Amino acid sequence: MKKVLHLLSYLLLLKAWAQVPTCSLDPAFIALNKYGIWPDSATNFVTGTVGINYLQNITVKVPKDTNTQIGKFCFNRVVVSTPSNVTNYNLPPGLMFGSSTASLSNGTINGAPSLKFPGNANNCASIYGTPTQSGTFVLSFKVDTYATYQPVGSCPNNPNVNGGTNLNTTYINYYKIIIYPATSIHEWNSNPFESLKATLYPNPGHECTTFIFNSPSEWPYVIDITDLNGKILNTIYATSVNGLNEVTLDLKKFQSGIYLVNLRMNHAVTVYKLVVEGR
Repeated sequence: MKKVLHLLSYLLLLKAWAQVPTCSLDPAFIALNKYGIWPDSATNFVTGTVGINYLQNITVKVPKDTNTQIGKFCFNRVVVSTPSNVTNYNLPPGLMFGSSTASLSNGTINGAPSLKFPGNANNCASIYGTPTQSGTFVLSFKVDTYATYQPVGSCPNNPNVNGGTNLNTTYINYYKIIIYPATSIHEWNSNPFESLKATLYPNPGHECTTFIFNSPSEWPYVIDITDLNGKILNTIYATSVNGLNEVTLDLKKFQSGIYLVNLRMNHAVTVYKLVVEGR
């Protein structure tokens, strides 16, 4: 019986990993001369809604080396896993943590997928799925940094991701995800800024429609077009300008029907109904 349960658990894990969406690097963060994780604690993660597909891209930049009082250390990898006293990073029920880059898989630690990020590299991961419970969830990540002491010379450009010793272990407990209760397909706005309400024109649309919204500041945002079951059909990542923003949505690949357009920005989400006709 135990063998059957282990096999079922393994198959379920494989199924979960097979559904990991393709993640992407944040170009603005990549261009900066900084290392670490984006979004940072100030920007934090986007909000979600029960029953609507959720996606948060995460960019991780690991440096090549670091100098200390006792010499240089070359980074081999950074391993992210769920702490032993936390279930699945304390993610909202229905969400998972993973990466579409197979080389980053680090198996399962404490019952949740773990990822390793090579030194001297930029990589990405995703928090994804369909939330089933509303509330505010403070996430918890265990981060282990592995490095190799290098008394002289330069560190390799392609480090051994399985080598090195554990330089330090830290716990990140400042990220949070807010999940709002399920809503109807009518326009809904959880943002305290009235100016973030958006307009689709034309709606119904045929070949394209324009998504128009006002932003009081320059903020990263995500636009998802989903079907009524929450399946993401198209995603746009960009940064707003202060004032009026216009985004053209290409509808040529969409069949006639009703879709949802989700704008996620500054810890808020707006959901709008889009009608495609003429197919």
